[in-house]
Amino acid sequence: MTEIQTISAWVDGGSPKSTDADLPEVPQFAAEWTIGEPDVVLSMLEPHAVPADGTVPYLYFTVPTNFTEDKWIQAVELRPGDRRVVHHVIATLQSPDPDNPPSPEASLKRKQKRTTGTLGGTVPNKLGVVYPDGVARKIEAGTEIVLQMHYTTIGEATTDQTTVGLIFRDAPPDRTVGGGVVINTKFAIPAGAENHEVRAEREIKEDTYLTNMTPHMHARGKAFSYSAVYPDGTEEVLLNVSNYRFDWQLTYEFAEPKLLPAGTKLVGVAHFDNSVNNRANPDATSEVRWADQTWEEMMIGFYSTVDAADVKKATTNNN
Repeated sequence: MTEIQTISAWVDGGSPKSTDADLPEVPQFAAEWTIGEPDVVLSMLEPHAVPADGTVPYLYFTVPTNFTEDKWIQAVELRPGDRRVVHHVIATLQSPDPDNPPSPEASLKRKQKRTTGTLGGTVPNKLGVVYPDGVARKIEAGTEIVLQMHYTTIGEATTDQTTVGLIFRDAPPDRTVGGGVVINTKFAIPAGAENHEVRAEREIKEDTYLTNMTPHMHARGKAFSYSAVYPDGTEEVLLNVSNYRFDWQLTYEFAEPKLLPAGTKLVGVAHFDNSVNNRANPDATSEVRWADQTWEEMMIGFYSTVDAADVKKATTNNN
């Protein structure tokens, strides 16, 4: 009651400002890279023109690293040149194929490269990734980074030149980065549905440590949860994002890696709001299925891991 009277008296008195010394400190936001100053910055070779209108299919841009030796990556961040038009970026690694070395006549053929993993990705408001101590991702000498670019037009022509920032680790790590997805591409969200559920699951084949999770849906996304169903039948909720927003997609990290024994089922459950109550809904009158564009839908639960054998080895080495 005393607090209410204090606030009422302050309002009745014209809501006077107190001294600046009583204000909390202003938050400090990263002006450039959220991972810190990169050791190297790699860019698309030239800006890409994004039209004012229309649908832009997925585009792929190759970014050479020119690394002459293998590198261990401690942190990575993808920075769109114009975030307004970038729906997402997914970066994969293509390395020289030792079983099919290039010849002068065919040095540019794709068959002489092999995909050796993903480097990461970015979606609206996603920060860069800094791996925990002792964890890193390998990039082989001669690797190229292939950027899958999903552009969405905004009624204004612009250009984008996405860049990749990398921070290196001097020595090989104790643990290496892995990951995967729980994904469902065969759903149909009825017109007007307020809370339509879509499920997906994936069995973990070997003992694995889960490090983080990143739900991905589009404008009708409402909520997303991850659960582990262990081999003994018990179930544990690992993450529950009850208020998903497409324009504020986050990666959720464990304070300590979570062991998923072999045979565990990792389950993702998404809920979609295709009703008029969803102010972000492009069209509440249409059934919605999986497709690429922002006004369509996806159901993906990204996750990252470190290998359990690597964790055990690191623990042994530290004892």
